Amino acid sequence: MGLDVYAVRPSQDRVIDNAAFQRLQEMPPEERGEFGWLRPAELEPFRELPREFTTGGLFWPSDGDPTGFRGQVYDEWVSDEFGVGLYDLVDPEEVRGLLKRLDEWLARAESGAVPVPLFGHDSDDGYALARVRSLAAFLRAVAAQNLWLFPDY
Repeated sequence: MGLDVYAVRPSQDRVIDNAAFQRLQEMPPEERGEFGWLRPAELEPFRELPREFTTGGLFWPSDGDPTGFRGQVYDEWVSDEFGVGLYDLVDPEEVRGLLKRLDEWLARAESGAVPVPLFGHDSDDGYALARVRSLAAFLRAVAAQNLWLFPDY
């Protein structure tokens, strides 16, 4: 099975980062209360993202939810290049850090200073840089709402 990555928000305001989420998990159930992951409050930014992978967009997740993407395609490169694994829960601060590093990488790539990765089984079809831009656009939508990246595999 592959990896779908979704933009989510915690149902409890006290869960602001991975440390707070871990503390919540360690609490007895009667102290923890009900917890779950919710969809983003604003869906339109996700609906507007480019989605045709064949022309440089993001792969839709397996369920077609606009708040997600097929993360397995990007995971190895994102992990090697930026030290963030898409198979891990990524909190809002980590999302902002990843986006900052990705934007810096894009500036270098657009000037030809770094090689552009090929994703999946693709050959160099001319859309690799557009695929990275699409990933950055997704992360920008996530960061704008202070959301998390939730791995589903």
